[in-house]
Amino acid sequence: MKFNCKQVTIEDEEFGCTVTFSEDKCEDERSIDKIMASQGQYILLQRTYAEDDFEDDYYYVEMSDFDKSGDLRHFNIDLYRNRFMMSDKNETIEININISDRKFEKLKTALNKIVNKNSPIKIHEKLT
Repeated sequence: MKFNCKQVTIEDEEFGCTVTFSEDKCEDERSIDKIMASQGQYILLQRTYAEDDFEDDYYYVEMSDFDKSGDLRHFNIDLYRNRFMMSDKNETIEININISDRKFEKLKTALNKIVNKNSPIKIHEKLT
């Protein structure tokens, strides 16, 4: 999967953290449902926090090709200033991004929360 991202959405809330890269831009940036219903490509990375001590956090990746969605723990992630790359043994995802410095800082924080040391993540401050 490879595409140019027109919208990066970051939601960090009480019950979890979600980052969405979308090929389409929605007027309401917080509308993940609109992004998922669009015809464009997208990838959603999510960590849902456990509700009690008897549950574990849930790590999930969803792609526009739903058959490739599932557990987030099997991916390597590289974040550059202008590119997000994610790979496992079967799939390579390359997303070109163009975001402000402020949003890049938020993205770094959110991705670290989402992977929570379960997947290798490398953050590069330079362009690719």
